[in-house]
Amino acid sequence: MVCINRRFRADEPSCAQRNSEKLADALEAGIQERRIDITLERSVCMGHCQTGPTVRLAPGGRFFHGPPLSEVNTILDELEVLCGHRETSETGPPLHLLGS
Repeated sequence: MVCINRRFRADEPSCAQRNSEKLADALEAGIQERRIDITLERSVCMGHCQTGPTVRLAPGGRFFHGPPLSEVNTILDELEVLCGHRETSETGPPLHLLGS
C-alpha cells in the first residue's frame, strides 16, 4: 500500500506533497518488470502524514516512512524475497490474496 493522500492546506504535510504518487508509479513499474507476486494498492491515508510518504506491506507488514525514490530497488528486493514471482502466463491478482 502506498499513501497518495494530499491535504487541502499547503502548510500541512501529506504523502502526495512528498512525491508518493511518483513512488507508487516506480514501485508498480518495478513490480511488473520483476514479475513480483504482489499488487500495489494506492491508499487515501494511513495516518502518518508527518513522516510520509508512507508505504506499508499489507496485511500486517512493516511500514516504510519517508522512503525517497532512490530506495525503490531496496523495497522491490524485499518484496521479491517475501512474495516470490509470477509466472509470465499468469494474469489477475496473486493467488495468495484471493483466499480460499
